[in-house]
Amino acid sequence: MSWWDWLWETQWQGIPLGRWALALSSLTVGYFIARLLARGLSRVFHLALGKAREDISRQELHRLMKPAWLFPLFLLATYGAAQIIHFLHLPEKSIAWIQKVFEALTLLALGLIGSRLLAVSETILSTRYQTAGETYKLQLVHPLFTIGRIVLFLLVGFLMLEHTLKLNVAPFFTTLGLGGLAVALAAQETLQHFLGAMAIFADKPFQLGDVIRLDANTAGTVERIGLRSTHIRTFDNLLLIIPNKKLVDSPLENLSRAPERRVLFRIGVLYGTPTSILEALIQDLKETLKTLPFLTRPPLVFFTNFQESSLEITVITFVQTTYQENAEGPPPIFYFQDKVAWIILQTVRKYEPHTSFAFPTRTLYIENSTAHASISEISRSGK
Repeated sequence: MSWWDWLWETQWQGIPLGRWALALSSLTVGYFIARLLARGLSRVFHLALGKAREDISRQELHRLMKPAWLFPLFLLATYGAAQIIHFLHLPEKSIAWIQKVFEALTLLALGLIGSRLLAVSETILSTRYQTAGETYKLQLVHPLFTIGRIVLFLLVGFLMLEHTLKLNVAPFFTTLGLGGLAVALAAQETLQHFLGAMAIFADKPFQLGDVIRLDANTAGTVERIGLRSTHIRTFDNLLLIIPNKKLVDSPLENLSRAPERRVLFRIGVLYGTPTSILEALIQDLKETLKTLPFLTRPPLVFFTNFQESSLEITVITFVQTTYQENAEGPPPIFYFQDKVAWIILQTVRKYEPHTSFAFPTRTLYIENSTAHASISEISRSGK
């Protein structure tokens, strides 16, 4: 007896070994063919993307889509091998269940393809936003696509229950709708924060790295924009976590988008300052401040008020927020305040002893010696 006759006459589980070998060969060949087809499909898909090819490489696309190609192709090869061995001569009821399993796996394969397509879209958008400098959108892309994948597999699961187990999924949708309404009512505030994040995403009032101010005591750099809250790093290096609803409902200032910012100082000089010295001081401040390279307009210096202990001088300068002293980026507002304050200090001290910075003082005048004696008498009596 030749080995070929032995292969087809010898049986295992009631099936000739030849059929087992043919089924195993079909699986092996199908796997390698599936790998080749997967790479070819990735190449064709990458060419079909058009301009979007600039945002994702062919290797990255194949890495993301490879499971989506291999799973249905290998499933097809497995189904072909199962047909060859006729499902091990199982009873009709078992064969029907196997058919249903293959139908369910087919739906799962379609869901996997959809999930991988969402992953490709997420990668393209992330690359595009990062290239365009819209970095704050990156934090919203991943959560939104994650929600999309969850919804997709929920739909696939319902389809599998309906087509495989022949279950009526309408009550599930009704229950899901009622449950969703209950969750929405219970998590109303969280939903408002989520809608606030969508409003920030659409309106773009700020982005990562911007310096914003909510009120006089709340200002800092935006570090993170989440679905519920936004993280702001204050100038004291404290981390503020502010709900998105509050950011949307309250007015805020985006200091990073202002082309210029005002730096204001109010100083007081002595009341005994001669008029000529006061005029010369104001003119000197104007001329010296003009030399600063980051000013957007000429400085304003005025004699503005009579305070209790000083003559008030107001210094107003407007600085360029995008000014860069080096390649590290624009300096903070404290840098501009420091430069202006040093010029004010040095300029005022140039005019000493004719004038100087004033400080609160009080002078007590005693009219005559009788009043002095009365004060001494009161002091001795302790009253």
